[in-house]
Formats: sequence, C-alpha cells, structure tokens
Amino acid sequence: MPQRLKSEVRERILLAAADVFAEHGYKDAKLAEVAGRSGTATSNIYKYFENKEVLFEAVVSPRLAATFLKLLRTRIRELGRIDHWPGADAKGSESANAFLNFCADNRAVVLILLRGSKATRFAHVRSLVVNEMERLTDDFLRHQSDTPYPDAQLQFLTHKLFDRTVETIADILAEYEDPADIRHAFALFWRYQLAGLEALLKR
Repeated sequence: MPQRLKSEVRERILLAAADVFAEHGYKDAKLAEVAGRSGTATSNIYKYFENKEVLFEAVVSPRLAATFLKLLRTRIRELGRIDHWPGADAKGSESANAFLNFCADNRAVVLILLRGSKATRFAHVRSLVVNEMERLTDDFLRHQSDTPYPDAQLQFLTHKLFDRTVETIADILAEYEDPADIRHAFALFWRYQLAGLEALLKR
C-alpha cells in the first residue's frame, strides 16, 4: 500500500530548507540540518523530495526568481525615467514598493538568490542584478552626454557600489525577519543610496 505523504510535513520541510539554504547557501546546506529543524528524519525528506537539488528548486522556483528579476528591472527602469532619485523610495514609487513587498514576503528566497545560489541554475542572478544597475548608470550618463562612463574611475566605483548594494540588501534580509523591520531598513538605505548616486552621476 503506498505511503500517504502529509502536506503539513512537506510544508515544515520547505520552511526549514528555506532557512538553511538562506543561511548556508545551496552548496553547504545539509539535509540533516533541514531534517532537524523540521522535526523529521533525514530519510523522511527523501519521501517528499528526491534529492537536495529537487528540494532547493521547490523552495526557489523559476517563477519566484523570474518575478524577482521582473520587479527589479521595473524598479531600475523607473529610476531611468525620473529626475529626482531621492524621492523614488517605497513611499514615492509604486515599483519600489512592489519590489520591497516582494523582498519582505519572500525574504529567504531573495536572500538565497543573492547570496546562496552557487552551483544552482540561479547562480547568475547576483551578477545579473549588478549588471542591471550598471546598465541604469550607462543609460543615465548617455542621456546626459554622448559618452557614457566618462572615465574608468567612475566605472570602477559604480561597479563596486552596486556590488555592495546587493550585499547590503542581502545583509538586511539576513538580519531582519519582520516585514516592518525590513521596510524600515530599506527606507534608511535608499535614503542614503539614492541621494548619493544622484550626486555622483549628475553633472
């Protein structure tokens, strides 16, 4: 007689796996730790998920990854259309608010995409996020003059700034679980970042 799988046990495994993947990344995550946190045996996980990769993709689905990137691109493109960046925070921008809500509601998934997806199909997401931000800078400068990236130093600095922007977003999501805390931390970070970028890039 086939064994009946319990949806409640499956959900506990998924929640525990999300936390473990977020904390350790896919490569270093151990199913034994997932089992311990979900209150089941490691052998029982294999009744629900064939292996660690299948479990990972149940936590971080292509649909969620695609939604994250779509919201990010919408947010970045909006910045390319407006003149006053400091006002484009979650209070003054629908796209910023949508992006922030997704990050708060899917904290572990976004953290995994930005910091814990090495050796998975989503390993490129972090660099893609940085590239999208660099494209915004390039487009912004091109609209100001015929020569984007007027010097190598600005290109170097913006790449470093955007790489650290991604790391700061990951740090916020790693530090805070409550959506209100996440929103407040993002608001403080955007207040600093948007004003600084505007001052750096505008001539």
